[in-house]
Amino acid sequence: MAKQVKYIVGYDGGELSVRAAELAVEKLQVRGGGVLLLVYVVDWSEFEVMSVEELAVRHSQHIEQLESAEQDVMAPARAKLAAENIIIETYIQMGHAAEIISALAEEHKADQIFIGHKSSGFLAKLGLGSVAYSILQKAKIPVTVVP
Repeated sequence: MAKQVKYIVGYDGGELSVRAAELAVEKLQVRGGGVLLLVYVVDWSEFEVMSVEELAVRHSQHIEQLESAEQDVMAPARAKLAAENIIIETYIQMGHAAEIISALAEEHKADQIFIGHKSSGFLAKLGLGSVAYSILQKAKIPVTVVP
């Protein structure tokens, strides 16, 4: 039995991530099907200095974001991207997007990463957003950056 192709997509429900996910689905359909791993990351910077009260508020805000991500982003994505012979798995995690997406790609033995890009500052001159740029540096598999 042939290995099932797995593509991983950094997904936040925005236009760029939707285009990246749609491209991944198209590529999987051409291959006869496979697994689409959608990853939503709630940004978490552990290096900020905060009071105990600020930390408690931030923690509760992150919990709310994690809960709403399933209902507001991932459930609609599964419905929108559903296609014959495509298995969609969703992951919602807290941390740094590039690190989490790269780690999940390795853990699940993904064949390719698809990521939309947002440009700002110096990286805009390179044509890449910071998450896309970081994934390109960390990834051990092919990465498709979708404009």
